[in-house]
Amino acid sequence: MELLVKQMDRSTFPWDYLIIKGKLSRREVQALYQLCEDLSKEMEKQKAEGFVTFSPLLIQFRQALPPQLPLEETIAALRTQGHYVQLMEAFQKLIKKK
Repeated sequence: MELLVKQMDRSTFPWDYLIIKGKLSRREVQALYQLCEDLSKEMEKQKAEGFVTFSPLLIQFRQALPPQLPLEETIAALRTQGHYVQLMEAFQKLIKKK
């Protein structure tokens, strides 16, 4: 119910809106959060090793994304709501380069 209330302002809660619109289950959302957590850790590890591009991480994210979630909109929504901001910013930069 909280998600339904929050989604009233789509510009402030775009991720919640996508969850509702995509009819994602709690399990799907939790799996996506776990993936983002793992990818964030991997990105930090790669940064420490001197990597500057994270294309493989974006590919992994895209492949794991539920089909009802559009890639760019999902990345922007997660970032806007403060979820995995550094990872989402890195993904946005990669997408802009293409």
